[in-house]
Amino acid sequence: MSEQYDNIILKMSTKKRKKFIIEDDENDVIIDDRKDNKNDMIKDTKESNKDIINNNVICDISDNNNINEIYNNTLYKYWVKLLNKNNCILFDKYNKNNYFEKVADIILDNEYKNNKKKRNTLIHFVPFIENEIFIKKCEWLYLITVNNYIVKIGGTRTGLKGRISSYLCGHHIEERGKSGDCSKTNGYIYNTLYFYLQLNCVIKMYAYKIPETYLNINVFGKNLNIISQTYHAYETAFLEEYKNDYGQYPLLNDNCDPEYKL
Repeated sequence: MSEQYDNIILKMSTKKRKKFIIEDDENDVIIDDRKDNKNDMIKDTKESNKDIINNNVICDISDNNNINEIYNNTLYKYWVKLLNKNNCILFDKYNKNNYFEKVADIILDNEYKNNKKKRNTLIHFVPFIENEIFIKKCEWLYLITVNNYIVKIGGTRTGLKGRISSYLCGHHIEERGKSGDCSKTNGYIYNTLYFYLQLNCVIKMYAYKIPETYLNINVFGKNLNIISQTYHAYETAFLEEYKNDYGQYPLLNDNCDPEYKL
């Protein structure tokens, strides 16, 4: 998090700080008053979901005939983005799918140990690749599919496990009796994936390991060879080409603003 945001936080009183959500989740740095943030979120979610809620034709990615009823009876519904399959591309039809390999299955977390739930979170990313590679801190480009439709393209500098850990922070919404200390990005993605897992959808994560790029710089008279951060450029390139080829970003990228315009 930048020095600008650090200074803002330091100047807040303890009482004032509690009204703010501050998180760096690799996509967002959010500093919002919770009341305003909640109202904006509800408005955005209603707008995003109106095509399915107002549509009598079954176009939801789950193919569930009762999707409207299920959605409206969901306590955390304003954290769910309904996924219209007519606005999605099948992974098999994606013209850059050859770059990606399957790295994880995303499933409901029903694992117990000694008659107690092993984790508090409700979804679990099960690695499909060697654990050593899965946990290594390095740059990746990744995508998430629901029933083989691409719904999210993103990038990470902290490795796959690091990015997943950030998404799991989406569990901490107030509707679950939690603190509410999660970014909108993580809240939407975590709860949307949980919603569709409960509808028996198959959710997978694919990824492309970004080649390391080295940069030689002079630091106080010493030449240093460092690894340059490039994932933002790769993320932007793939997102912009996706939009150019298919007319829009993946549905869970609906608030994205690529940093590198091509």
